[in-house]
Amino acid sequence: MAAQKYGARPGPAFFRSLPGMGRRGMVGAMKRIVVLWALFLAVLPPALAQSIGVFATLSVEEKQLLPDEKMHLKLTVENRSGRDLKLGTTSDWLTFTVLGERKSVVSPIGTNHVYIEGETNVPQGESASREFNLTPYFDFRQPGRYTVKATIKIPEWQREVAAQEASFDIVSGLAVANLPDLEVGVPLLQPRGNQPPQIRRYRLEKSDATAGAKLYVRLTDATGSQTLRLVPLGPYFSYSEPAVKLDGFNNLHVLHQTDAKMFTCCVINPLGQVLERQTYRYTNERPTLRAETDGTVVVAGGEREISESDLPPPEKQAAAPPVNGSFPGSKPAK
Repeated sequence: MAAQKYGARPGPAFFRSLPGMGRRGMVGAMKRIVVLWALFLAVLPPALAQSIGVFATLSVEEKQLLPDEKMHLKLTVENRSGRDLKLGTTSDWLTFTVLGERKSVVSPIGTNHVYIEGETNVPQGESASREFNLTPYFDFRQPGRYTVKATIKIPEWQREVAAQEASFDIVSGLAVANLPDLEVGVPLLQPRGNQPPQIRRYRLEKSDATAGAKLYVRLTDATGSQTLRLVPLGPYFSYSEPAVKLDGFNNLHVLHQTDAKMFTCCVINPLGQVLERQTYRYTNERPTLRAETDGTVVVAGGEREISESDLPPPEKQAAAPPVNGSFPGSKPAK
């Protein structure tokens, strides 16, 4: 057989030279290859199917969360397209999807477009990040493993970019032993007339986490079934139970150990706001909470230590009003 010239169109002899495959068989096989390749491209994410030099990544700050805990989800976009990139020009430029166990889609709560307002310009060769909290917008409150996906729309290029997904776990919150729920009224929400007061519940919880237990205050309605706010306080040590007391304004004071010789005291009001956070060092005497006759609560023992995590911040502490002055018109309990 004469040698086939490079670049020449294959003739009948070429197809006959393939063992067990005639011309029709070869054409059919080539058609099947084309179809399979088209299907392969169809199932690829847009960022891989039609790369435009824009890359996106999702990351979560905390890999383990309690139900209703705020999620710190960061979206980072890197622009290697050779052109400046403008994001957020339309209201639907970013869409999140959350998958639960067995890749089941987690139901959204209301709309998930409220957190994507504002435009962002990403120059060529640079990257930009934005943080989101998906907790109010998706129902991932059952313990288990979840995966977050995101799709970015770029209307001016008529392209979409799929971000690299991120995973996290929802773990159960356990009530701290010997600390029952505390029911209080809300001074700022007290109705007029003979209507009953607005009641809230403080509940101290710890995370059942393998990566290190944490301490939380869960604020609920009067029934305890609806969470209004979940406030993280810091590390939890099983050998050192936290101390709690209510002051005359129904603020909750929590003193808990955060290190070998360090303690943190947090003050949370019935609206779930952290009014004060202070740090104390174990000296000759362990820090404890003490209720005064005027309705205030103080830390006795130990030594006060200024910390960057303090609230109010260290530079503003001199001008900060006392905690028990947070509710105008209220009076301490006698």
